[in-house]
Amino acid sequence: MKKTLLTVAFTALFASQAFAEPQTLKENEIEEIVLKIHHEAEQGGYELLSVTELKKMMDEKENFVLIDAHPEIQFKEAYIQGASNFEFQGTFTHKWSNDAVGGSEEAFKALLGDKLNQKVVIYCGGNKCGRSNTAALWAKELGYHHVYRITSGIKGWQDAGFPVQTAKK
Repeated sequence: MKKTLLTVAFTALFASQAFAEPQTLKENEIEEIVLKIHHEAEQGGYELLSVTELKKMMDEKENFVLIDAHPEIQFKEAYIQGASNFEFQGTFTHKWSNDAVGGSEEAFKALLGDKLNQKVVIYCGGNKCGRSNTAALWAKELGYHHVYRITSGIKGWQDAGFPVQTAKK
C-alpha cells in the first residue's frame, strides 16, 4: 500500500511538474513533495488517485462525488466536468471556520451526500496545493469512508490532455 501511494504521488508529481513550472526541480525537492503527500494521505486515512484513474472512473460512469477545493474564481477558469466547488484553505487546522471558506459544514455535507460509503474524489491546483488535503481530511472527519485525493489536481488533469470546463464569460 505504501509503495502504491508513493508511486502514485511520484507519477502525479512528474506529470504536473513537467508542464506546470518552467523550472526543473532537484531530486531532493521532488522527494520532499512526494513524502509530504504520502504522509498527508497516510495520516488522513484517505487514498491517492491519479488523473488517469479518475478519467477511467468517469469513462466507466462510476458513481462518485467530485469536489474542487479551489477559490470560486479559479474554479470558474477551469474545472473537471461534474465537479462541485467548495473552497478550503491550504492548511488543515481542525477548526472549520479556519479551514473552510466555501460555506458551512452542513453545505459541504450536502455536496457530499448522506451516504457515508459514497466515493468522494477531491482535487485542487496541483502537487503543491494543500486545499485538497484539507478537504479530504474534513470529508474523513465527517465520516465518509471512501475519500480520494488527486494530488496533481487541475494542472495534472490538463497536462494529461483531458478536457476542462469553464464558467468564464
